[in-house]
Amino acid sequence: MLSNLSHKYAGQVQDGVELLSSILLRYVEVGSVYYWREQHALKFTFMIRQHQEVSALQEILKPALEFFHYLEGQTMRVFELACQSEENVCVITVTRDVESITQREVGLIVELIKGKYRNQLLYDELYLPEAEQIFQEEMITHMLYSIHSADLNKNLVALREEGRVLVFKS
Repeated sequence: MLSNLSHKYAGQVQDGVELLSSILLRYVEVGSVYYWREQHALKFTFMIRQHQEVSALQEILKPALEFFHYLEGQTMRVFELACQSEENVCVITVTRDVESITQREVGLIVELIKGKYRNQLLYDELYLPEAEQIFQEEMITHMLYSIHSADLNKNLVALREEGRVLVFKS
């Protein structure tokens, strides 16, 4: 069962909370983000109108991320792409390992999904001033660096509800 995560948790869990919050604040297209402790990975969800074949996105996303990591001199330990459809909504989940993901890669994933599903992507458009966008990007970079080599001792999930970002532990 999920319980609300308060700010009294210190250290790595707090860094995880700040990371997930910053991702949702900076990238409004991301519906939720989940820290998966067992794989030391992040799961990003995107909501798309109508059922989508994940293979079409796989053909774009995986080579782009592999090339990105080639340029960065890194390899991906975890890359998974899944799609779950219910009624007229498809939830796309992208899973990436924390060790090799960067803020720039998160931005690349979001931009590639926006490009592929421009008119079908479901999200609330929120205005974030450029200075705040830059600040959130810096926070993502800092928090990713903080938890790259440290395993958080909790699974965390961040989601949006009525214009707010909520973070829970499980």
